[in-house]
Amino acid sequence: MTKRRTRAPSPDPTALPRQDAIVWEQPFCWSFLCPRYWLVWFFVGILWLLAYLPHGVRRATAFALARLYQRVYPKRRRIVERNLEVCFPDQSAAQRRAWRDAHFQLQAYAVLDLGRLWFRSVAYLKRQTRVSDPDLFERLIHAGGVVLTGHGAGLEWIGHFFTMNMTGSAMYKPFGKNRLLNWLFERGRVRHGARVYPREQGLKPHLRHLRAGQGFFYIADEDLGLGDSVFAPLFGIEKATIPLAGKIAALGKAEIYPALGQLDMASGRYRLLLLPPVKIPTEGSTDAAEAINQALERLIRDDPPQYMWSLKLFKTATSDRADLYVS
Repeated sequence: MTKRRTRAPSPDPTALPRQDAIVWEQPFCWSFLCPRYWLVWFFVGILWLLAYLPHGVRRATAFALARLYQRVYPKRRRIVERNLEVCFPDQSAAQRRAWRDAHFQLQAYAVLDLGRLWFRSVAYLKRQTRVSDPDLFERLIHAGGVVLTGHGAGLEWIGHFFTMNMTGSAMYKPFGKNRLLNWLFERGRVRHGARVYPREQGLKPHLRHLRAGQGFFYIADEDLGLGDSVFAPLFGIEKATIPLAGKIAALGKAEIYPALGQLDMASGRYRLLLLPPVKIPTEGSTDAAEAINQALERLIRDDPPQYMWSLKLFKTATSDRADLYVS
């Protein structure tokens, strides 16, 4: 990875100091054209084609891929089933199976939609997106804030949508070991002006964006092991949670807006579910973790299949709990 420094226009009152305006960008390498990457380029071509084909084609392709994926990767299907079972024990088995199937269809469509995000115009992408609370969204755009989110089907899309409307930052995590995939995803994420920083850089650059009245796209549902995590319930199950959202907001002098991207399979359009700001304790405590998980749970319950249930949400277990994912 290389870093490039760019000078922010001085008349902009929200611009960061020059030494802080860092965009992380992996340069294009001619080695990306080697045969080892030809399969990746083939799929990029498929994504480009799908970006301009009708929604019905993408939907039919997503349904086929979802069925195939469940057959080829039964382990991932069982993770989804286990998560839904422990989080929604009061739902019928038939309802959970329907949610499972819808989950895989939504996730498959979202992958196919990388083409639209990478190749279609900003005007087009905005037309394909609606916001649950436009007034609240305007408030966030003008004042900035921490966007507290989780892994929904519309995560990539809504992340792009935020950067089309406001300046903000997000943490960057390399996408596997494939250098071309890293380049493609990074280029896609900074396409609309996002400031993307490697996780190793910590919170300092994001705090500076927040203090400048901008945004920080914060994914709060990852299980990163014990480390700095504390346990707090999510759907009644103790989950390892990083309790930093309140501290980030306090240091950045910003509010916290829970948000989740949702995909409408009937139309192929996306919805930004945006909730009013929440108060989260600033100390890294169980209370802070509980407030974070309560906000995430509210977002997820709005439309359960939208959430990425294929994650091992509860892989880090308390000492008195068995591994939920042992077959």
